[in-house]
Formats: sequence, C-alpha cells, structure tokens
Amino acid sequence: MTTKLQSKTFWIMNLLVVLMFANLAPAQSLSNYTNFPMIGLVRGQTLQLNIVAIPPDPCFATLGFQDVNGNPLGATLTVTLQGGQSASLALNGNSLTNTPGQRVEVQPTVTLAAGVASQCSASTEIYDNLLGISSVAVPGAAGYPTIPIFGMIGVTELQTVRLNVVAYPPDPCVGELSFANAEGAQVGNTLNVQLAPGQAASLDLPGTTLVTKLGQRAEVLPVVTAPNGGCVASAEVWVIGLGTTSVYFPPDPCSASTNCTVP
Repeated sequence: MTTKLQSKTFWIMNLLVVLMFANLAPAQSLSNYTNFPMIGLVRGQTLQLNIVAIPPDPCFATLGFQDVNGNPLGATLTVTLQGGQSASLALNGNSLTNTPGQRVEVQPTVTLAAGVASQCSASTEIYDNLLGISSVAVPGAAGYPTIPIFGMIGVTELQTVRLNVVAYPPDPCVGELSFANAEGAQVGNTLNVQLAPGQAASLDLPGTTLVTKLGQRAEVLPVVTAPNGGCVASAEVWVIGLGTTSVYFPPDPCSASTNCTVP
C-alpha cells in the first residue's frame, strides 16, 4: 500500500513539474524584434530609433547607431522599460554631413542587457527636420535569412537604387552584390564584399543606366549572393540631387530561406 502511495505521489509531483515548465514556455519563446539593416539619410533629416517593452514583460536595452565601419555615431541611450512603456533616440543628419544631398548610411543598434529577461520591439523612422514628416518607417526583426531575398523595385531616370549589406556580429559577410532586370539578366556593376563583423558596403544602380526619358520606369531586382550567410541587406531608392529616400525595402526577415538566423 505504501509503495502504491509513493508511486502515485511521485507521478503527481512529476506532472506538476511538467505543467510548471509548460506555463513558462510561452514567455521563453517570445522573440526580440530589435535588429536592423543599414538606413540612409541626408542633411535636413533625422533618424529616430524607437523601442517598446512587449507587454507584460519589461525591456532592458541600450540604443545607439553605427557607421559603415562599425564605429558608434551620436549618443546612446540605456532604457529600463516596463510592459507597454517606450523610449526613443534620435540622430540628426546635420551632424553627419555638411553637404546637402549627400547620403550617409547608418545602422540602428539595440543591445539587450545581458543576464536579464527582456522582451523588446524596436522600429526606426526618418523624418524631415523642418516639417517633422516621416518618409521612412522600418520595423525591427528577430532574425534574417542566410540569403537575403528581395522583390522587384521600380526606378526612373531621376532615381538611384542602392543595395546595402552589413555583416552582423559575430559573423563576417562574404559575397557578391548585383542587380537583375525583368528578364533575369544582370544590369549595372557587381560588387564583391568581404566584410568584418559590423562593417557595411553598398552598390548603386543609377536609373539613367536603364531608362532614357522622363517618366519611363525600369524594374530591377537587388541580388545578394552570400553562400555562408552573415549578410543583412536592405535596398533603397533615392532621388538624385536631393539624396532623399523615396522607397525603403528591407528583405523578408524569414523569406524563402529555410534558415532564419538571429544576430
């Protein structure tokens, strides 16, 4: 009788342990949407990085920006947020260049506090310094495909398409950047990259190489060939002369790739 009672007690205790960990599982499976590709801005614009604590969890993180060599730009902000609270950090393009129309590529960065449970969701936006009107809004991602996948993007003779990649620490980015037309044929130049973690590179395709008259459009496909992964990409269409972004295109975070890595 004692043996049966002990056995039943042991079974109930094991069941309670299983249920306890099952209740914890959903909180542990949540992802932090805090990773970004490169984003371009010009003088007269501001890049703002926003972060919110995903309810009901807190968010402990440090916000910042870095240049194409992985060096910090501007100030940083360390936040301690309760569920539903948010904070922002801004980087004025006027502090990056004195030349009107000159684009500067920047990567927003969110570093989660080590050893602390945290659930954060970030986003970035570019707005005009004079009017405050947003022209670009980009959500943070939990991870990216090992091979970035894009769709077609239209460009005119007044615009340039730019393809960016950044090597997300701790991995390098080794591969080739290019563009293809609607028939799948390569157009413009190619760029071979071998980037250390934190470094970035860009390849431009001026619309004037594809169309010859005002109002004419050409569709192009940004292509990143990176067999070993590690390259986080973004594509932008910007206005020649002004440098302002008219289209911003991040790749599908988990696209057609079978592998989605969390930087």
